[in-house]
Amino acid sequence: MNDPFPPEDFDAWAESYDQSTLNIKGFPFTGYDQVLSKVFELANAHPGMSILDLGIGTGNLALPFAELGCEIWGTDFSAAMLAQARIKLPQAQLFHADLRASLPPELNRRFDRIISAYVFHHFELAQKIEIIQKLVREHVAPDGRLLIADIAFPNLAALEAVKHAAGDEWEDEFYWLADETLPTLAAAGLPAAFHLISSCAGIFEITLPAS
Repeated sequence: MNDPFPPEDFDAWAESYDQSTLNIKGFPFTGYDQVLSKVFELANAHPGMSILDLGIGTGNLALPFAELGCEIWGTDFSAAMLAQARIKLPQAQLFHADLRASLPPELNRRFDRIISAYVFHHFELAQKIEIIQKLVREHVAPDGRLLIADIAFPNLAALEAVKHAAGDEWEDEFYWLADETLPTLAAAGLPAAFHLISSCAGIFEITLPAS
């Protein structure tokens, strides 16, 4: 069975990815900078905190955390994306890994914050929930936070409106619908908040209680 999201596609995109986020004003990058800024705000991180960025790409989301003085760890399944991230984040611990498999043994620890941007829409909802459950169970520190920013909509009607406006720019992938995701997370023991940032992007926030 062919992989619908092969790493080679992202390898080919790596050198131009940052320019793409600047040039594409509409779907899927509407509000891109605001999304990353809001993740940083919601994380409420402090110098010295450990931050794991899943699907770190070229390092745009992790960069302000590094500049704050946090300890950065990151994964990506694209070697070329990781090469770009290493330029921005020379002190980060970066690993070539696919979220659909187990994390590398070096990451068998807990992190103060786990963050991710524009990655989880490659997974069906059941797989999203499975990955999140494992992260919370094994990798988020007590009193930690998991922040997932992605292409997301409040409901199907909102998705259909953006799809119509996007026209030929639209691609069908596994975009989040908050009205189905939040109850599913809650049923899995993961109560979450959803922050809508733009017409096609939002952030799911899961905060763990202190132990």
